[in-house]
Amino acid sequence: MVSTVSPSKPSILQIDPLGLEPIPDNTYQRFLRFNLSGESRTLLPLKDIAEVRQLEITEILPIPEVSSCVLGVCSWRGEILWLVDLNVLVSDDSLWQQNPLLEQPVVMVVQSAQQSVGLVISQVEDVELVEPESIHPQTDVCPAAWAPFVAGYLPDHRGVVLDATAIVERSLQNPS
Repeated sequence: MVSTVSPSKPSILQIDPLGLEPIPDNTYQRFLRFNLSGESRTLLPLKDIAEVRQLEITEILPIPEVSSCVLGVCSWRGEILWLVDLNVLVSDDSLWQQNPLLEQPVVMVVQSAQQSVGLVISQVEDVELVEPESIHPQTDVCPAAWAPFVAGYLPDHRGVVLDATAIVERSLQNPS
């Protein structure tokens, strides 16, 4: 038996009845927005963050004769984790100078090249979806001390994007 298609009845495979294009892949990436040096428009790619948690000050074991940005170490998943005051690393302004009553800082455990560092900050704000193409290369939109750690910025004052790899490398480069 021979099957024929009638010219008055279009094939479903040939015509999309709604005229819609295929849905494009979602290219947005997630970024964690947090406060740094009093600035709440700081972002870090969520893909570089292994964990975010509050830390009791008593969990920090101080290490003598280390860099001023190193607060000490703590136990994390059975390993020793270096804790870095991100404010001091980028601006020489201690987290506790900005917020002297802070009792439970937030630790963002950032990983790069199989190395982990705990970045200590006062608080996180939100998770934000960002189209990677909207991130502009670094220019003079942030303080000069931040420059080695900045991957780019979002226009219209939406924030500065930090480079997790640069932060981890600088933090572990010479902790003492």
